[in-house]
Amino acid sequence: MKQWIKAAGLSLVVLSSSMYTQAAAAAEKVGYVATAQAMAQLAQRYNLQDKLRNEFQGRVTELRSLETNIKSKLEKLKRDGQLMSASDKSKLQNELQTLDGQFKQKARALQEDQARRASEEQQKLAMKLRTAIQDVAKREGYDMVVDGQAILFANPKDDLSAKVMSAVK
Repeated sequence: MKQWIKAAGLSLVVLSSSMYTQAAAAAEKVGYVATAQAMAQLAQRYNLQDKLRNEFQGRVTELRSLETNIKSKLEKLKRDGQLMSASDKSKLQNELQTLDGQFKQKARALQEDQARRASEEQQKLAMKLRTAIQDVAKREGYDMVVDGQAILFANPKDDLSAKVMSAVK
């Protein structure tokens, strides 16, 4: 009988401590931020597209010039190919192949560099956003902040998006 009372008492202690743990967990303050929208707004705010476009403008112009040169030589080959000597025609075809290879190589390099730079700029914005989220969460007393796309329902008073956007430096 004594063991039964000890077991019942121990069960009661375990049950009550788990209830306190659940109550403490329910007391956590959770907020959310629409991070995808925030990133888009930050990209606009910092003129990310214009910045990248200006950075690569010279290389894009060079590619367009090379493309124009290729088109003019192709037209010349089509127009005058029948009247050209075999050596002139072969020379023009070789030149076209060389220009085409250069164009493809430069276009691929440009595309890779643009993607790399865009990724770098996105990472910078993401760090700014992350820092602002942490600052707002600490200031407002939130225990956890989640992405707005990851939740199905939340109270609009826990939406920290506007506060975070104003906190981004």
